[in-house]
Amino acid sequence: MTTKDTEALDNHGLKEEQKKRQMQQAGMTILLGMITGAISIGLLQFYQAQFNTVIMKTYFSEVSFVLVLLQISIVFILYIWVTALIGNKWIGSTLVLIVSWVAGIANQQKDLFRGEPLYPNDLLMIKELPFLVKIIDKKILISVLLLIVLLLGTGLLFGYSRFKKLKTQNTSSELKKSKKSLYLTRALVFIASSLLIGYIANFNQPKNIVQAAFNRSAIWVGWSQQQNYLDNGFVAGFLFNLDSPGMEEPSNYSKESINEIVSKYKKSAAATNLKRDQTLEDINIIYVMNETFTDPSKINGMSQSRDPIPKTHELLKQNRSGEVLSQGYGGGTANIEFEALTGFSMEPMLPSITTPYTQLTKQIHQMPSLVSYLKDSGHQTTAIHPYDTYMYKRTDVYREMGFKTFLYDATMSHTSTKDQNTFISDESAYQEVLDRLNHTKEKDFIHLVTMQNHAPYPGKYPETDFVAGGTDYSVEAIENYYQDLAYSDDALEMLIDQLVEYPEKTIVFFWGDHLPGFYSDEIYQQNNDLTMHQTPLLIYTNFSEDDTDLGVISPIYFANHLLEIVNVSLSPYYALLSELEDVLPAFEKGMYVETTDSEMKMNREELSPETLELLKDYDTIMYDVLTGENYSSDLNFFKP
Repeated sequence: MTTKDTEALDNHGLKEEQKKRQMQQAGMTILLGMITGAISIGLLQFYQAQFNTVIMKTYFSEVSFVLVLLQISIVFILYIWVTALIGNKWIGSTLVLIVSWVAGIANQQKDLFRGEPLYPNDLLMIKELPFLVKIIDKKILISVLLLIVLLLGTGLLFGYSRFKKLKTQNTSSELKKSKKSLYLTRALVFIASSLLIGYIANFNQPKNIVQAAFNRSAIWVGWSQQQNYLDNGFVAGFLFNLDSPGMEEPSNYSKESINEIVSKYKKSAAATNLKRDQTLEDINIIYVMNETFTDPSKINGMSQSRDPIPKTHELLKQNRSGEVLSQGYGGGTANIEFEALTGFSMEPMLPSITTPYTQLTKQIHQMPSLVSYLKDSGHQTTAIHPYDTYMYKRTDVYREMGFKTFLYDATMSHTSTKDQNTFISDESAYQEVLDRLNHTKEKDFIHLVTMQNHAPYPGKYPETDFVAGGTDYSVEAIENYYQDLAYSDDALEMLIDQLVEYPEKTIVFFWGDHLPGFYSDEIYQQNNDLTMHQTPLLIYTNFSEDDTDLGVISPIYFANHLLEIVNVSLSPYYALLSELEDVLPAFEKGMYVETTDSEMKMNREELSPETLELLKDYDTIMYDVLTGENYSSDLNFFKP
């Protein structure tokens, strides 16, 4: 055998050895990725189960193996993408595990305090990191940071040692070829995994193959995303809540059906308007959605040493009042606000639509709203939120809705707080409202969303004479919450006292957005879903007396009550809402209150044919605006 033959044989052997190593490396990368995916899924489910090992065992013993494998595959694709980007499988695995762990903690904390899981649109809250840090338990925060540093350090050390070993196994010429081949492979894998992630991100779009694969094994729960995540898994629930069309297309949707609905309610509006001859042009309207303002005396199993809202109780007796059926519990402020301003309920929307402000921002400008309605009446439209502008994309949403002015913490004149509470007080917020009334020459529509009563509660008020009973939650937190309510009670009295003597006609809609999320399961069970989703509603006017008891109503009907009080003409849209309120005054997913039945119903199928017919019209109009061709706007359905 010649020297040339020997060299050729050696080179062939080296190439075979190199291929063998490359195959081993590829196999190790895939194996590590699947292990990373499996650990991530277990970790996420552990936090989803609130550390309950029994729930964990039940999940993995009863859920479909295919469903678990699909979720592992999703995490695996993320791992491949990160590894291709970084160039090291150990660091890629470490980063994916860190992301899974942090997502698990965020999900557990949100579920604990708000009774709902982590949604894709919650990732936008990263802008609110300083605020979120205040809410999270400091021990958890420190342990998270320490473990992240430890995991990253371990990953970097392991990755570097593997790189040095690989480098010593190759000659310089082989290393160059190996690097060139590696970069090409990484680029192709990165492009392929990016395309896959992009396709997965369109999970809720029609005919998505990934969704179809999940649909074969998952049992989606529309009314409870918390149950959805628990039954199907965190990754499955998270995908289910990605951006999607606002509503499923009704079977009767067409230009002709919209024409029929518009014609029907134009006639209904015309009949009602024969008896209405006033306008809103000389009326100020103030909306006050008060953060976590509730009536604790309505909660069975809880006790207070004294009534925290005695002045509000008197106002409720003396004025038009009732209870608001809130879409949220422990959170979801923007959703209640959305319903109150647009008249669009979240009930007909797809379950994956969890926050319209962030998921349907592009459609906001074409939705009907009280803002645009009053703007057309010559009102100055002002939104006030005594916090920053990042929450729920309010700057964009308010602009699209038609608010001319948006005042927030950095632009408000009154920013005082109470004791050690870091949030701007209700008293300051109301002073801002009064300043605005006096500042403008035109009549005003002022929409205020307060912040004083926002969690966290411990440490807000060093001294309070409230004594709470009936809870295993932090007594200090609840007593501080009662003090919040007492300050809100005083501030509301101050606002109303100022408006009694105000020379311009003014209407105030005051309501709480949702209950606090700190009530224990035991307390929740002593009540019911309806009780735990009701907050006080007060409608005050300084030019008439009306002590009507409205019962329980949904915030979508507020505008109808405004028009009724002033005796103003209806648009066909408000005529539809008026007829719907007559038969179904309050409804949200899983909660339906009909006028003909004192018992709350849990499903649409239980409703009367008359109610279902009106809901069908309502659904069709909502779909037309949110997802369809918006024929109704072209036919002036939303104009008086």
